[in-house]
Amino acid sequence: HKTIWKGYFFIDNLQLTRKVENDEIPFQLGCDFNISWYDEDFIETAFEDNMVGWDLLKGHSYIDSIIPVLKKDYQELMEKKYNSTIIFYDMNYDGKVMETNNKNYGYFRFIGSFKYYIE
Repeated sequence: HKTIWKGYFFIDNLQLTRKVENDEIPFQLGCDFNISWYDEDFIETAFEDNMVGWDLLKGHSYIDSIIPVLKKDYQELMEKKYNSTIIFYDMNYDGKVMETNNKNYGYFRFIGSFKYYIE
């Protein structure tokens, strides 16, 4: 499964920006979504200011295999503006927490957990 979050990191927080660029997630994000563990080798991130969700997915591994599902079921969410995407591979998140707005790092929304295919 490929699990996707989209949101806004505060741009003026350089430490968080650096962490996103290095494919790391601040621990607080994991706490807010009740994620106790993830494999850092199976995560991809994107950070670009003021982009629609579709544009933040470009260039991610195996993304073509889930685009049809996103277009069918998540069109409205994907057309909103974000500045970051976090994708976990081989994680099937249960979605118990759908979004968080943390004053220290920003707003994030769980988009979904999708099967992906290696072509």
